[in-house]
Amino acid sequence: MTPDTTDVKTDRRRARTRAALLQAGEALFSAQSVDAVSIDDIVLAADVAKGSFYNHFADKEALACAIAGAVRAEAEAEIDAANAGVIDPARRMARAQAVFIRFAVRNPERARAMVRLFASAPLPNAPMNRGVRADVAAGLASGDFRGLTVESGVLMAMGVATVAVSRLLDEVEAAPATALCRDLIFGLLRGLGLPEPAARVLGDEAVDDIFRETH
Repeated sequence: MTPDTTDVKTDRRRARTRAALLQAGEALFSAQSVDAVSIDDIVLAADVAKGSFYNHFADKEALACAIAGAVRAEAEAEIDAANAGVIDPARRMARAQAVFIRFAVRNPERARAMVRLFASAPLPNAPMNRGVRADVAAGLASGDFRGLTVESGVLMAMGVATVAVSRLLDEVEAAPATALCRDLIFGLLRGLGLPEPAARVLGDEAVDDIFRETH
């Protein structure tokens, strides 16, 4: 066996171990808080040696951050794809909310872990909020949004998304995703300063388009 072959096998083994830890952590953190989950729980679920955990993560908080970041990045990639070529900030905002809610419907365990773990989500200047911050700023500059600051607009958008996902993941009589999505997008756009007719039209268009594949 050549050194290069050994390195490749080692890298593959490390990648499999890391993937197993991430998958196990995601399942555990979607059901319980970080404090309630032990490293022993994680390595048992991942079926790896405890020492292997520390080859990849300093502690369970580091694992939690990696999981939350990966899930959020996946959701953001879907939002970017849905908004490719869309310039109007209000329409982008409506579509982003619809995609985020659709992501939760399709990936309930991942979404539950993300909502539970991402304590930094409400921070307007957090790197993960760069896109929504840019859309709020553009809407204020164009006059579509009014009567608020960029920070408050970002907080509103993130709050609506988080509440919507949390509600949809509630197993007790959760509202249908599309109905909830329409109402919350309408409320968000009105809160950002958009006139009522435009807010309703944009919300309905976003939901109809984004959720088309699920009908």
